[in-house]
Amino acid sequence: MHAKESMEKREPVMPSKHFIKTFFESFAEDPIFNSVDKEKEGDVDETEHPPEKNVTNNGYLKARQHLQEGNYGEIIECCQNELANPLTPHKVEALLLRATLYQLRGEGKKAMDDLTALINIENAPLKIHVNALVKRGSLHMQHERVDDSLQDFDKAALLDPSNCDVFHHRGQIHLLIGKVDSAISDFKKAVELNSNFPIAFVQKCYTDYRYAYQMGDKAKVDEVMKKFDEAIKNFPKCVECYVLYAQVLCDQGEYERADGFYVKALEVDPDNPTTLVHRALLTLQWKGDLAQARTFITQALEIDDKCELAYENLATIEVQTGNLKRGVELFDKAIPLAKTEMEMAHLFSLRDAAVAQLKIVEKMGINIPNLGSL
Repeated sequence: MHAKESMEKREPVMPSKHFIKTFFESFAEDPIFNSVDKEKEGDVDETEHPPEKNVTNNGYLKARQHLQEGNYGEIIECCQNELANPLTPHKVEALLLRATLYQLRGEGKKAMDDLTALINIENAPLKIHVNALVKRGSLHMQHERVDDSLQDFDKAALLDPSNCDVFHHRGQIHLLIGKVDSAISDFKKAVELNSNFPIAFVQKCYTDYRYAYQMGDKAKVDEVMKKFDEAIKNFPKCVECYVLYAQVLCDQGEYERADGFYVKALEVDPDNPTTLVHRALLTLQWKGDLAQARTFITQALEIDDKCELAYENLATIEVQTGNLKRGVELFDKAIPLAKTEMEMAHLFSLRDAAVAQLKIVEKMGINIPNLGSL
């Protein structure tokens, strides 16, 4: 109930540049981002898009320039300017880019409307059409519309069976709904289609590991661990490789090695707040060191004051150690950053539980600092 009410009144929040960069990296075949990326490297057909430094209009081409420069807050307005022109040659691109930014800001309804409008345009370029289906399928899942989600992914797979993004993101959906066999099959297909896509490669390793571990297949676990080594060797700049390997090692009780991989991940990307949060959780599990865990999460928030994961975990630590008021304050900071009603409901459940505890503690006159030692 609280989540539903809050979601209706929620102000859109643009996530940090790091979060947006990570989002785009989860697509190997995003047609707009890849095109802009090529321009950064100077590898572009100037007849298709003029050099961005010469852009004078304030429409789609300007939006591309903002995307290239990381000025994400300017993109939606530029796309709106473009779409206001009924004769625009960039309608599908502007719709896709605006929908993507709406999705990142947690404006699911607006994103859904743009993606649906784009999907209904006949003769839209294949890669743009399929990317829209993948993003709409993910949005359906965020609202727990599983059948609609899988329907979009199935359409995308039919239209572009060689697109690794379709299978990578559908694999994530299958994992969420507990269809591990289907997830394994999808990740396998994604890697077969693009063996140079690090996120898909390491996600396949992680899923294979979870399955083998649950089945008690030690030989398969050992085989997958070698694949993690291969992932790190092949993709030394991919943070996800180090982080997922660390989580697997933590699962096996190899805390020191796991911490070493978090350190390496932070060497590759020092501005990654989620790695610091994961390292904090490892520190708690390994050493029970609350002070160090708090320090890591505080560092994460200094890097990115919009890191919902950091607020949630720091709030949980404060609640578990009896600092209930501080915990509630931190949950209150996390809640507006949630992108979906499902995420928000999870955070409200934690916050409301902390509020209930606080009321009981105050009513019974319990000394709160003593709760941490119970």
